Amino acid sequence: GKSPRNAARERAPTMASFQPEPKDVLLRKAERLFRRVFDEHPSFAAFAPGRVNLIGEHTDYTNGFVCPMALTAGTVIAGRGALVDEEAEDASALLSMIVSLQVPGEVAVFECSPGLQPSDQHPWANYVKGVAHEYLADVPAGKRLVFDFAVASSVPLGSGLSSSASLEVAVATFIERITGKKQALVTKARRCQAAEHKFANTPCGIMDQFISAMGQEDAALLIDCQSDKVLEEVVFPDSSHTILVCNSNVKHQLGASEYPVRVQQCKVVEKALGKRFGEQNFPNGLRDATPSMVEDLRKANALDDVHYRRAKHVVTENERCQAFAAAISAGDFGDAGRLMNESHSSLRDDFEVSCPEINTLVELAQQVDGVVGSRITGGGFGGCTVTLVKSSEVEKLEEHLQSEYRKRWEKACITFASKPGIGAHPMETSPWIWLLFYGPFVKDKDARRTFWFGLSIAVAVISAAMTLTQARQS
Repeated sequence: GKSPRNAARERAPTMASFQPEPKDVLLRKAERLFRRVFDEHPSFAAFAPGRVNLIGEHTDYTNGFVCPMALTAGTVIAGRGALVDEEAEDASALLSMIVSLQVPGEVAVFECSPGLQPSDQHPWANYVKGVAHEYLADVPAGKRLVFDFAVASSVPLGSGLSSSASLEVAVATFIERITGKKQALVTKARRCQAAEHKFANTPCGIMDQFISAMGQEDAALLIDCQSDKVLEEVVFPDSSHTILVCNSNVKHQLGASEYPVRVQQCKVVEKALGKRFGEQNFPNGLRDATPSMVEDLRKANALDDVHYRRAKHVVTENERCQAFAAAISAGDFGDAGRLMNESHSSLRDDFEVSCPEINTLVELAQQVDGVVGSRITGGGFGGCTVTLVKSSEVEKLEEHLQSEYRKRWEKACITFASKPGIGAHPMETSPWIWLLFYGPFVKDKDARRTFWFGLSIAVAVISAAMTLTQARQS
């Protein structure tokens, strides 16, 4: 019989309407962009995945429980870097330059100094700057961190699949290659979270950066955000059910949305809990509350209706998250699906982070036989849904979502089946020998040019050697 992990490897069917580009394809794209902009081949690269959260939404920043899995979709950066003397004669030698396929034509230039600040000029680069700033602690005195790199990603922007954390963790992995100081994965995640807080003004929890750094192939992770520990590897025991992600193509910008408002509302609830039950009983904030405590606050008029509903979601979502992990591990997909449906209802009605397009996708999914559960995933206000469906019904579900969503909203949704992917890691760039042998067969004109240049050099060397041999023989 198949082991649970081997069964999980085969779980994602191939009929999905969209499959994220593999990381080796992303690497080629990043290399091509780097050669085009910097006129040389990159020295090294790094990869970090996006993520889909199966359940446990808006609980990470209240020290609760989450159950995400890393995606095979992710971000690759390829480039060069070094620790340069601060007293370099050429000031330009201290500047870092970055480019991305997601923002064509933009070149962000900055200096990785203690005074580094976010900028409105290239907002996407603020995630990179923030991570670089967090890693200055690893740079020796008298040295300056300098890098140039190109970015390629298969995580859709604004989809709720953590494109920002994917970029941050990839940058952290890249910088660790430069400094030679590999940090603990939790430290890497915490630094990337701090970067998003300070440079993107998004008060996110730890989940996105944690799963991007620590993701494990073929397993979702039940994470305790209070202790930063993985409580359980959640492995599907068989291939009977599949995770289907559906992108509504409604994009959100968390920093400018209601996300910070929800964070603040949770803090108000925590103060109310401490006042009524004693602050010493809530060392971890809302994480330590129970549904009965929240009901008590409501009955005592210690919370208004809005704050009551926010608290109710968080405490019940923590319970659902732990129960979901147990249900999946036991192969009880029906119970796992029920918990996903309850999670969506709570996020829609109590936490109010859904939107009409997302609600449509969940309702459409729940109409299909074989679907056991569906919910919004990510920060909310657009993005994606995640659905647990019998593997035999995936194609029918995709067709139903795509046709009915277009009728309802006159726009396309994008679906793809996913399996858990591996966490962040360094990558080796394509060796020159690859460019020489395969150059003429690829679409990359830079690679083809490299091939012909290399071939001409080789012919010249061989010709000179033969001439020299003939001269010696005569």
